[in-house]
Amino acid sequence: MNEITGSPHFTVERSKAIEELLTKVAQDGTPENRSFQHTKGKKILLSGVAVALAVSGAAIALQQPATDKSSVACCAAAEPPNNAAANSHDAYATIPSDEIQQTETASDFIWDLKDPYYGFNTVPVVARVHIDSIDGGRTYSPIFDQYTFPQTIGKMTIQTVYKGDVKPGAQLTYNKGGGIVSFDEYWKSLNPQQQDKFTNLNGGQKPTGIEYVKKMYSEDAEIKVGKDYIALLLPQQYRDGTAEEYSIQGFQYGFREVRGSGTGTTVLNNVTKEWEGLGSIVP
Repeated sequence: MNEITGSPHFTVERSKAIEELLTKVAQDGTPENRSFQHTKGKKILLSGVAVALAVSGAAIALQQPATDKSSVACCAAAEPPNNAAANSHDAYATIPSDEIQQTETASDFIWDLKDPYYGFNTVPVVARVHIDSIDGGRTYSPIFDQYTFPQTIGKMTIQTVYKGDVKPGAQLTYNKGGGIVSFDEYWKSLNPQQQDKFTNLNGGQKPTGIEYVKKMYSEDAEIKVGKDYIALLLPQQYRDGTAEEYSIQGFQYGFREVRGSGTGTTVLNNVTKEWEGLGSIVP
């Protein structure tokens, strides 16, 4: 993180302290994380799909956020795609990675690793999708009409349907837990107790000098524009009924890059990093 000359509230020491606090809040077992868990309610321990839904909005949003509900999808870049066309559809590709404060959050969820079709049997829609765009990140979910853990939103095109009532060729809006948001948007998603922790480290002022925050779930698979994935999908309606999105479920087990076609189709195992047959996730 770079020092901003002339800022009355920013110093290297304060920036480092804020960075350390972000990291501690994201780590299970630390006093900061326990305090965070206490302020937002009981820790979630549900099925893999149920917790993925919670991550997409409902449970993580129990942060008792500030009342300002405005939310703006922001642009940032961690790893810009090599392809210029893909880059033009990636809202994360406009800000240098050195302007992003990165932290990971552990998530407790149950997943039956002995059953390769656990995810397939649990969600209503399973499809091969092409990621057309990353439209940005957000901390306010229109699905639940409340603040949530940062999410990535964008457009995807259905390639092949293995389960559910979506149609090949349809372009749909997706959301996925984890994303990049401006620090101002991240600040709005924090409850007063969390904001107090930051201001106490910054001379009683809201921190300055942090441009963007990238919050991801540890070991989860990141989404990339221009790639195909096998995705476990949950249709979700906006609270006001005006639109629909498909939430990508299952973390690293339910979102797997796919290559090839027909009998030559292979999917990436996000744990072993090996390519496996399609039958490892779709019956």
